[in-house]
Amino acid sequence: MDNNKERAINNAIASIEMEGFVITDEQRELVKRVVYKEISYKEALESIKNKYKQEN
Repeated sequence: MDNNKERAINNAIASIEMEGFVITDEQRELVKRVVYKEISYKEALESIKNKYKQEN
């Protein structure tokens, strides 16, 4: 894995968490998959929307 990308991901997540938000392991994985171009940003958003549609 690319250390610069990992550092950027960790810094972004730390910043979000300092604002009081909780990032799940599943959300972390989605972010990594987008950064490493395994899935598109649009696919990640669709995954999140589908998850929350099922829960409600």
